[in-house]
Parts: sequence; structure tokens; C-alpha cells
Amino acid sequence: MPGSYASYERAIVAALLLAQIQVCVGNPGRVRAFARAAGWLAKTDPLDAKLLRRFGLQIKPRLHRALDEAAATLRELLDYRRQISDQLVATGNRCELAGRILRERLETLRVFLATELEQTDALIKTHIHEDDSLRTKAARLRELQDAGPVLASVPELGKIESGQLAALIGVAPFAHDSGRRHRCRHVRGGRHSVRQVLYMAAVSAIRCNPVMRAFYRRLVEAGKLKKIALIAVMRQMLHALNLLAANPNFVLVR
Repeated sequence: MPGSYASYERAIVAALLLAQIQVCVGNPGRVRAFARAAGWLAKTDPLDAKLLRRFGLQIKPRLHRALDEAAATLRELLDYRRQISDQLVATGNRCELAGRILRERLETLRVFLATELEQTDALIKTHIHEDDSLRTKAARLRELQDAGPVLASVPELGKIESGQLAALIGVAPFAHDSGRRHRCRHVRGGRHSVRQVLYMAAVSAIRCNPVMRAFYRRLVEAGKLKKIALIAVMRQMLHALNLLAANPNFVLVR
């Protein structure tokens, strides 16, 4: 099953898992690249079904694991929060150019969205507090300054290697070399919503966290571009968070 799945696909995945049928939520880019490599240029529903079967047999992608109810609810709340936040920004932008009559209605909508965002944040906080597992995980992650409890929604945190986790989130640099030519490494793919949260945490960290600020400055002084240095901070924070989640005895040195 392709991709970063939406609400309808989540219901299908949940139903398959409930029926004890193994399911994989595949990356559509990988599936399409596999099709091109196999010479499957045409695209129809029957061909897609055969392609997915062949992809599963030959590539053997990681099987999807069901989230527990509390984690699934948290992810749903975070998706809703992100939608409200995007709508709030879009409404604010429209207010700047709107005429008097439309601006009044947009201002009413903006106030409603701002209130809804505030209430959703409170609901997320309450939900995390009321679940023992989420509360413990969030408290553990907060030991890293500037890391918020939202990152507790990443189910793989503490369960896979940090390098794999960095690639999964989209902050791992990939080589693009050929012969003696060594091009710049680039990050790509990953979970956009989690990467956004981690980006804002890193921006805060290079201002307020002395360890991350020193790490960032050292990279910049060594000639790294500020954007590259910031991504390196994101990767370091993710590594620390992964260790915190995996090992209850791990202690951060400040």
C-alpha cells in the first residue's frame, strides 16, 4: 500500500491489522522507482496491483505495526493541530489584502482558529498527561532542553538505531559521489511534519541550549553553511532523544 497514508487509508490499514493480515505502508517514490527499474512504464490499476506484489516479494519492506490507541489518538490530534495552524497562517495572510467587509469575516475566522489551536494544545497536553506511557516518554524527552513532548508521537523513537531514525525523519545526509568527484551531501524524504517540529526545536536550541549552541557555532566557524549546521543540530538532537527513549539509565551531560 503506497505512501504516507491519509485518513481513508488508515482505516484500511487498521481493518487489515484487526483481521491479522500483514500489511506494509510503502513509500510511493520507492515503488515508482522500482517500476521504472523493472521497465514497467504503463500504469493501470491491475498493473499497480501486480507491481505492488512484486515489490513486496523482492524488496521485502518493513511490515507496518499497529499503534496503541493512545499513540494513535495523539497522532490524530497532532494532524488536526497542524491543519489548524496552516489555516491560521493562510487566514492571516488573506487578511492583509482583503477589503473591509471580507476582512471582518476573516478576522472572525482567525479568532476562531486561534482559540481552536489553543484548545487543541490543551487537549494534547491533557491526553499525554493521562496516559502513563506517553507521559513517561514525554517527560524523558524533555530532559533535552528545547525538545517538546510532540516528538513523543514518533513510535520508532528508542526502538531503532539513530542512523535509521535520522533517515526515517529526513535529516540523514546522503552521498552523491562519482569517481573523484565528491558532491555535497543532501537530505531528502522523511516525515515532513516531524521534521518541522524538530527544525523549530533546533532553531530554539542554537539560541538557548549552550551545548547545541556551541556545536552549531563550531560547525559554522569551520566553514559549514548555516543551514547545513542547523540540520546537523537536528540530527544531534534526534540522536540524544533516541538514546533517552531507549535507555532509562542514559543521562545527558550539560
